[in-house]
Amino acid sequence: MFKHGQFFLLLLLPCLLFCQDGELPPDFRQHNLTEYNSSLLSPIYSLDRSPPRSLALWTRWQWQTVDGDPTTILFNYTHRINPQSAAGLGFFQHNTGLFLQTGAVLNYAYDFDLGGGASVALGLNSFLYQRKPSDDIFQINPDFPLPQFDVSNDFILQLAPSLRFKYEQFSVGVVGENLVDYNFTTSEQETSGSDKIIIGLMSYQFPVYIFGNDDSYVQPTIYLKTLPGIDDQYGITGLFSTPRFWAQLGYNSFYGASGGVGGRFFKDFSIGALLEFGSENSFQGSDTSIEFVTAYRFGEGDPRRRVVGFDVEEEAVAEAPAEPPTGDAEEVAAAEARQVQDSIARANRAREVRQQQLMDSIAEARQETALAAARKIREARERDSLDQLARAREEADRKLAAAEKVTPKPGEKYEETRTIDGLVPGYYLITNVFGTKKYFEAFMKTLDSRGLQPKSFYRSVNKYNYVYLQRYDSIEEARAARDSKFNGRYTDPLWIFRVVGE
Repeated sequence: MFKHGQFFLLLLLPCLLFCQDGELPPDFRQHNLTEYNSSLLSPIYSLDRSPPRSLALWTRWQWQTVDGDPTTILFNYTHRINPQSAAGLGFFQHNTGLFLQTGAVLNYAYDFDLGGGASVALGLNSFLYQRKPSDDIFQINPDFPLPQFDVSNDFILQLAPSLRFKYEQFSVGVVGENLVDYNFTTSEQETSGSDKIIIGLMSYQFPVYIFGNDDSYVQPTIYLKTLPGIDDQYGITGLFSTPRFWAQLGYNSFYGASGGVGGRFFKDFSIGALLEFGSENSFQGSDTSIEFVTAYRFGEGDPRRRVVGFDVEEEAVAEAPAEPPTGDAEEVAAAEARQVQDSIARANRAREVRQQQLMDSIAEARQETALAAARKIREARERDSLDQLARAREEADRKLAAAEKVTPKPGEKYEETRTIDGLVPGYYLITNVFGTKKYFEAFMKTLDSRGLQPKSFYRSVNKYNYVYLQRYDSIEEARAARDSKFNGRYTDPLWIFRVVGE
C-alpha cells in the first residue's frame, strides 16, 4: 500500500510544479523596456537608448504580487566610453515561477561607422548567475517516507550576442538571448540548439518638434521572439520621448497590451511606471502586471548629443542673449556699406587712371630695359589695387551681413550673438557642442576621418567648443547648406549660429 502511495505522489508532482498560474516562458520578459535598461532587450541599445553615465532600476511584478508571483529586477549602470562604444554592469534577479536566477550582467557594445549615415553595431550581454528552486514545495518531511528528489543550485554562464544594422533613423537587428550557455555545476551545456531564444527587432525614429526644440521623437519598434517548446511571441511598442517626459504603448501576443508614462525631474532624475493587461491565453483574467523604472544621470552629457535641447544651452543664451539690430543700426550699417561701395568705385577709377599713365610711360620708353621696368611697375600696381579691392569687397560683405535682419522660421534652430572672442562675423553651420575636451577631440577626429574638414570655435561665456562645417556670408547660403545636409555629406541634424559683428 505504501508503494502505491508513493506512485500516486510521483504522478501528482508535475501538477504541483505547474498549478500555480500556468507555466511561464524562460525569457526575461523585457519586451516593454524602451527608455531605460533596454540593454536587457538588446545589448546594442546601451549605445543610444540610455544616458551615457546613468544608474537605472527596473522591476516587473508579474500579476502584482511582489513576494509571491514571478518577478524580474535589473539594477544597472551604463557608461559611454567614447562616441563609438558603451559598457554596463548590473545586478539582476529573474523568477520564472519554478526557478530563481540571481547574478550579474556585463554589457558591451561597439558601433562601426560605414559612412553615408550607415553603421553596423555589435553587442554582448554576459550573465553569470545562480539558479535555485523559487519556493519550498520540494522540502521533504524526514518523518514521512516520500522518495527524495535531487534539486541542485546550479551556477550558469549565459552569453547573449547581438548584431544591428542602422541607416539614418532606421534600424534592424537580432539577439541570441541564450545563444551560448554553460552549467558549471553539471559541467555541461545548459541548453541544446533547439532551446535557443532568438529575438528580431526593427524600428524607425521620427523626430518631433515640441517644447521649443527638436530633441523629441516617436519610435515604433516591432519584434519577434522564438521560444523553445511554446508559441513564438510577437509584438509592437511605440515610444514618445521628450526632454521632460516619455510615454509608451505596446502589445505582446503572449502577455497582452501595455501602457506607461514617465517624467524627468531636476534634469538628471527620472521615474516612470507601466501596466500590462492579460491577453487571450491561459493568463487572461489574471491580475495586472506592473513595471516600475527609475534612473539617475551622472555628470557630463552624451559626447555625441546634438546641441538641440542641450541642457546648458538655455543658460548660455540667458548669459549672452541675442541682440537683433534696431532700425537705426540698420540705417547706419547701410550707410557704411554705401561708403564702402563708393570707395570701391573711386579705387576702380583711380586704377584706370594709373593704368593709362602707365601706358603713356610705356609709349615714351623706347629702350627694352625701360619697357621691362615699366612692365614690372604695372604688375606691382595691379597687384596692389586688386588686393585693396578684395579687402574692400570683403569688408562690404561683412557690413551687409551685419545689417541683415533674420527672422527664424517656425521650428528652425537658430541663435545669434555679437562678435565673440574675435570670431569673424557670419553664419556658422553647427554640428555639435561640447563641454568635455576628450569628447570634443574624438568627435573632430570622426568628422575628419569622413573627409569633412571640421572647424571649431570656443565661447568663453559658457566654456563650450562649437564644431561647425563652414561659415557663410548670408542666411540664404547657410539655410541652403543646412537643408541639403551639407550637399549630402552630413546626415545628422545641423543648425545655424550667427555672429552679427560689432
